[in-house]
Amino acid sequence: MNIKSILIANRAEIALRIIRTARAMGIRTIAVYSDADRNAPHVREADTAFHIGPAEAVQSYLNAKRIIETAVEAGVDAVHPGYGFLSENADFAADCKTAGLRFVGPSAELIRTMGSKIEAKKHAVAAGVPVVPGYNGKDQSNEIMSAKANEIGFPILIKASAGGGGRGIRIVKKASDLPVALANASSEAKASFGDPTVLLERYVEKARHIEVQVLGDTHDNVVHLFERDCSMQRNHQKIIEEAPAPNLPAPLRQAILESAVTLATSVGYRNAGTVEYLLDENTGDFFFLEMNTRLQVEHPVTEAVTGIDLVECQLRVTAGEPLSFRQEDIACTGWAIEARVAAEDPADGYRPETGDIAAFTAPTACRMDSGVEAGSVVTHHYDSMLAKVIAHGNDRASALAQLSSGLTKMQISGITTNLNFLNDLMRSDPFSKGLHSIETITMLYPNGWPAFTVTDKIRAIAVLARYLADRPDHTTPWDSLGAWRSAAPGGRRGMAVYHLEEQPVELYETSEGITVQLMDRRPQRFTHLIFTHDRLVFEQNGQRHEVSILYDGTEVQVSNETGSFLIRVENGEEAFLSKTSDAGSGAYEIRAPMPGVVAEVLKETGTQVKVGDPIIIIETMKLLQKINAPCDGELSTIYFRVGDSIEKYALLAKFTPKEPQE
Repeated sequence: MNIKSILIANRAEIALRIIRTARAMGIRTIAVYSDADRNAPHVREADTAFHIGPAEAVQSYLNAKRIIETAVEAGVDAVHPGYGFLSENADFAADCKTAGLRFVGPSAELIRTMGSKIEAKKHAVAAGVPVVPGYNGKDQSNEIMSAKANEIGFPILIKASAGGGGRGIRIVKKASDLPVALANASSEAKASFGDPTVLLERYVEKARHIEVQVLGDTHDNVVHLFERDCSMQRNHQKIIEEAPAPNLPAPLRQAILESAVTLATSVGYRNAGTVEYLLDENTGDFFFLEMNTRLQVEHPVTEAVTGIDLVECQLRVTAGEPLSFRQEDIACTGWAIEARVAAEDPADGYRPETGDIAAFTAPTACRMDSGVEAGSVVTHHYDSMLAKVIAHGNDRASALAQLSSGLTKMQISGITTNLNFLNDLMRSDPFSKGLHSIETITMLYPNGWPAFTVTDKIRAIAVLARYLADRPDHTTPWDSLGAWRSAAPGGRRGMAVYHLEEQPVELYETSEGITVQLMDRRPQRFTHLIFTHDRLVFEQNGQRHEVSILYDGTEVQVSNETGSFLIRVENGEEAFLSKTSDAGSGAYEIRAPMPGVVAEVLKETGTQVKVGDPIIIIETMKLLQKINAPCDGELSTIYFRVGDSIEKYALLAKFTPKEPQE
């Protein structure tokens, strides 16, 4: 191995993933970090680290010049880009070579060719690989695009030529909606990837997303590492991935695998790459979508079923070594499933969440790749993914059971996550049977995902946990004041008063246990209590129960086999303070639901608007969110301009409501 040190031009879990393999290979690692990541885990784990700029990605992790300067200064042999950021930037790969650095990935020419969906499709056609009917011409005028869309037939899929991750994508079902959709997709593509070019494809309504992991070396060897199914998606973003693909007939699987190797061989592909396909469930036809010239987020499921370390392969290929195995040496053993845990609120349109992670408990019996920990700060500057949880079993059922159990035991407090949503998906009939498609989530939740119902029992457990946590060293409540009041009738030793959802809740402790009295509900009695910092054991009606607890001030997170629930529990003093404080909100103003950057201001002051009209677009965690008018009337004041950074709940605009007519 002639690579002795590498700079990792990335952050969070993928940086840690690369460090793990590099360390095992005896390769020295150099991390880079922004202002926001100064104390991040990947910075601590690397052998050394360099500060490269402010929190904004464009000034740090996307600052190619600064990263190359740092790599040269550190004296490294190679640069590993991970995924995202500069990983598919051909100019960055070329500049690394010019600076005497080896780029861990394919050549700049290959990235430029296969990283463009338009160019990649041309090569696929030349290699005899089937592609989705569509239009990828240079003429992007509305007239040409409309004419081509009519030729292809609706529904139509608009896609950004550069980049991915669900950005710059629109589904158009009728011709009259095309101009607006084109403008929006192009604008989003420009904002996300710096390239407004889009292409048109026939939209396959019942489709699966199948991708093939390929590896090529500098000795003309190209192999596949079998396929992955990434069909469980929302807003064109992957959520759950698995290997192998379920319910895929052997002849069809073989045809897809051979197609991927044919394409990779035809372009002389080097290093790790992924060839992505769309499988039409109605016809059994498969079509080439694109090629990702980098490591994929979901690569751990391939590693699990093949036993091959893909990062090690990348480094050895970059060092000029031949692959150590042939196609016939690679076997697919067992089944692996990966779930992406994200800081988002699925019940609120998957709105990205930011804030401090108060507690973080890893899953058991599963592999977890994560870049955060208790105390980490989740900002709007980067992707919302917190962790990837991967289960590997002898078959799909055992892998699914293992993953579900692991996610149930995983706890993250301080911010809202999609853990309950993931568990709900895995228990759904289409996914459990392996019959899901890219439309499954839309079909399961046509009106959006409904949050799990919080039962009276869960509420009572949350109040009980808060009460027990408030007791110094878990002694008696008489050692402190707080929520306690003197009351001792009927053998009671005391009474505590808390507030839950603005309603008072009373707790009575007796010699036998503790009773929680929710207003107008049946009392919940708990006996034989065992309480630690993260676990509560009790008996109720003769049955033993054990739940996981995370406690952070007024927020209590309760997790059991049904899901994870975050509940705000205040004692009497806290409730009084929260009710008397002035939140400053009004009916005729709009505030930022999250921190971010003002991407676009759609209306000018003095404009007459109607309720629901888009006013401002905020960019956060690579997503664009429209903020709409709260009433009919006049837009009287706008407080921010395009490019301004904003905090959560910042006042964006005020309105003068329209006077009601007599």
